[in-house]
Amino acid sequence: APRIKILITDTGHGIAAKDLPHIFEPFFTTKHKGTGLGLAIVRGIVEEHGGKITVKSKPEKGTEFIIQLPCS
Repeated sequence: APRIKILITDTGHGIAAKDLPHIFEPFFTTKHKGTGLGLAIVRGIVEEHGGKITVKSKPEKGTEFIIQLPCS
């Protein structure tokens, strides 16, 4: 089935390797004022539409989120 791929990238600090397995978990945050719900909500929305979201990150090089959704 055809899919659309959306890439969201930055060249920031990246996500620590120890944190990567947890970033989509509800209430996981590394920020002092964060709720840890943002990426969990995004994943839920993407999955409700039959898609998936993945992440690649390298410290001090940046992060790439890949969202794949089915075409209708």
